[in-house]
Amino acid sequence: MINLFSQPIYVDEFDCSLFQLDYTIDTKWTSETKTSFQNHNKIVRGRDYLFKKLSDYTKQITKKPHEIYLKEVWANEYGKGEFQETHMHPFYHFSFVIFKDVPKDSGKFILYNPALDFLYLYEDILEPYFVQKTWPLQEENTMLIFPAYLKHMVSAGKNKKKRITYSGNFNIKITNTKIN
Repeated sequence: MINLFSQPIYVDEFDCSLFQLDYTIDTKWTSETKTSFQNHNKIVRGRDYLFKKLSDYTKQITKKPHEIYLKEVWANEYGKGEFQETHMHPFYHFSFVIFKDVPKDSGKFILYNPALDFLYLYEDILEPYFVQKTWPLQEENTMLIFPAYLKHMVSAGKNKKKRITYSGNFNIKITNTKIN
């Protein structure tokens, strides 16, 4: 058997002590989770470090010379019982999540199979080949990068301390210069 339709998901260490985001929290999501999305967000420290991590991923998915365009970055703060509804990030190539603080009993970041809407017909027949959802490693100081078209969500947690993540979107543009 061969795997023809895999998704390029990147999980790596991310030293959050090297990155600082100045942000202002608001409540924008239907779930009422606190976020700085489309609010005040400024990378104070670690922009080059973030771009290095994004580049480590993009160099694995294309050998063509390219530039990275960070479109936005924001923070999410999840208290007990808070969650993020299922969504995707249209108009972007890639999205990322940096797990800064992940207290005990936090909700899970869940990625859905892009063919999920078609899988229900085959669910009983081809299990375990058609995985519907997964939750990759999400410990503190971990970064997850994935194609922005993948539906994802955060389940409600029972955490007593805040779960803090930084999220963002970026595009790449193929250039005529060589990659180092």
